[in-house]
Amino acid sequence: MQYTREFATITESPMVQIATAAEQMPGSLKLCYGESDMPTPAFICNAADAALKAGHTFYTHTAGYRELREAIAGKIHELHAVEYRPSEIMSTVGASMAIYAAIRTFISRGDNAVVVSPAYAIFANGVTMANGEPRPVPLVRDGAGFRLDLDRVRNAIDANTRMVIVNSPSNPTGWMITPDEQRALLALADEHDLVILADEVYERLVYDDKPEGLSPREGLSPQVAPSFARVAGNRDRLIVVNSFSKTYNMTGWRLGWAQASEATIKTMYRAVEFMTSNASAPVQQAGIVALRDGEPAIAALREHYARRRADVIAALAAIPAVAMTVPQGSFFAFFQVKGLNDSTAFTATLLRETGLALAPGVAFGASGEGYVRLCFAATEATVTEALARLSTWMSRPGDQEFRRS
Repeated sequence: MQYTREFATITESPMVQIATAAEQMPGSLKLCYGESDMPTPAFICNAADAALKAGHTFYTHTAGYRELREAIAGKIHELHAVEYRPSEIMSTVGASMAIYAAIRTFISRGDNAVVVSPAYAIFANGVTMANGEPRPVPLVRDGAGFRLDLDRVRNAIDANTRMVIVNSPSNPTGWMITPDEQRALLALADEHDLVILADEVYERLVYDDKPEGLSPREGLSPQVAPSFARVAGNRDRLIVVNSFSKTYNMTGWRLGWAQASEATIKTMYRAVEFMTSNASAPVQQAGIVALRDGEPAIAALREHYARRRADVIAALAAIPAVAMTVPQGSFFAFFQVKGLNDSTAFTATLLRETGLALAPGVAFGASGEGYVRLCFAATEATVTEALARLSTWMSRPGDQEFRRS
């Protein structure tokens, strides 16, 4: 049987392999996936139940209910003081569908896309499935964090480049782009006739008092990451992707959105009609309520994550074999293990010997090798137990195999 080259080359993520193995182990702790172990807030669940009972069980427009797109536009304005029309927004079956549709809109055979890395594999694989070439451009390690090297991005662009893909706050690194860096990337897009695909699904999960690089005028909210939408003069150069999953603990609900120029959105939803069609009608209605009433829940969730982040930073800093990076945003700790050159084997051994499932850094591209990702979007009890297992295991006496792996 002959499968297409584009699909046949897509391999199962090492992160999924670790999670699958963990599911077979009683008492295992899964901090390998990018989701919380806490449930969706009750007011959102109740909204979905009410929507079903009210008859929201039919197809909607492929781009979603107009009321949802208006609510999304309102939230964008509230957070970023930028006006979007409903016709410049489409809801999608998770941010994943928005990302894939955006890539397929601009990438075809012979094209390439620059991907700021390490990054979730959806970007590189999406480009591959569109017959294009992903070109990872690694962030630079800078002290306890990471920074963008604009020269690396510039040098990766050629006549066949169609898109630059950037996720900020970043999964897995927790790095957050500054407005000046956003302006520089948009200038490159203008110069080379490119589109910026900005994945901003972690924008509400930031922990500094004021994100670096924001002036008082730009810093509209100290609890939201800078958005490309604030600085983009030409919306034909930008697609922003966002999601309800991380902000409202709605990962399994599969609801996201894309915002771009009206022409780009129309092109995307015309195609999405024949991929997934519209997002679920009752889920869209629940999304409207989440946007309207969710700020207290977001504040409480972010406060909880901030405490777990502090716990993780302190515990990892105390492990001699770990070179810690401090996440500015998201809910991940991406730590380097000194001497490690096989993060897949490391995480497999860790799981087998302790029952703790973490994500190998190589799952996020070659520049992630030597690192391990821990998701701290969990209850205090879960994170405390996970850190105890990790610390004990990595501090055991004697020869440590991961140093020679």
